Amino acid sequence: MTSRTHPYAALPDAQFWERQTRLEGAAIDAAPKFGFSIASDDFATAGSCFAQHFGRVLAQRGGRVHMAETRHPLVPEEAAHGYGVFSARYGNLYTTRQFRECVEQALGERPVVCDFAQREDGRWIDLLRPRAVPEGFSSSEEAQADRHYHLTCVKQMLGACRVLVFTLGLTESWINEKGRYSYAICPGVAAGEFDPAYHRFHNLSFEECAEDLRYLATRCQALNPSMKLLLTVSPVMLVATMEGRGAIQSSVASKSILRAAADACVRAFEFADYFPSYEIIAGPQARGRFYAPDGRDVTADGVRHVMDVFFATRMGSPPAAVTPADAVAGTTPSAQRSALGDASLFDAECDELMLGPPGRAGGG
Repeated sequence: MTSRTHPYAALPDAQFWERQTRLEGAAIDAAPKFGFSIASDDFATAGSCFAQHFGRVLAQRGGRVHMAETRHPLVPEEAAHGYGVFSARYGNLYTTRQFRECVEQALGERPVVCDFAQREDGRWIDLLRPRAVPEGFSSSEEAQADRHYHLTCVKQMLGACRVLVFTLGLTESWINEKGRYSYAICPGVAAGEFDPAYHRFHNLSFEECAEDLRYLATRCQALNPSMKLLLTVSPVMLVATMEGRGAIQSSVASKSILRAAADACVRAFEFADYFPSYEIIAGPQARGRFYAPDGRDVTADGVRHVMDVFFATRMGSPPAAVTPADAVAGTTPSAQRSALGDASLFDAECDELMLGPPGRAGGG
């Protein structure tokens, strides 16, 4: 019999389902565009709750996590002010639109959004990041000054980091109809009051997410030509959905849209790449073993496995034993400790948890 040749004949094992699923976990990240250096690459982190895990474990293993916004000396170390969770104190940026609007404000391309609410104890809360600054502010003037400072830190972060890791979490969002800006969580859940005249539900489409990522890639590259953009999709499912369908359906739809938008961005920009956190945890080959009993939260073993794959395929060397001072670029000791060791930050900073039924927790 004459042997036949065709385009599939010489493909590597990782490109065949049956063969790849028999390989080690690193085979899931089979063709990365580029690798990174533990010694010289400063990583900035932004995105959903899962990005908190990514940054914390990256720092623990020797990666340099850039912290542009650090605790002021007058703020007590024990104060829960959200420092060290992400590279700037924006809290969870669940959607592409949230991050885009944050960057637009930081770069002066749209007016600074000052949407504050006063709590019963008299403290003022920034509704765009209600749990990123849980202590609140003594006055609306202090809240406004801090917001301007925060956006200055975001601009500094974008201009200084070598690798921007953006974890895409959700497509469902709430917007201010009058101001045309997005919230991290529906007003009235964590802070403020819900007003149907101002607050509207919006589920971002593939086209909207793809356009947001195009904007972010273009503007960040213009500001920092040496920066690389690394996209991931959070494997954590929705706590609740506002769509007229089940939360499982909405979760799959949301993650599918985000994965497709990330793919479009990577294809369009040479400096952008994708790391398959979502596939590592949620893919059929994992058989659900990295999910907690609730079926939506990722276990510590799952996070560890994701980072094992990341270091094996992207860092070019085994994890290094480091001290906190080595691990986090540009931080105070308290911020270093927060970024490196406080696993409770993941639970404390997930705004979306508050959408769950009474007595239950959940976060994308």
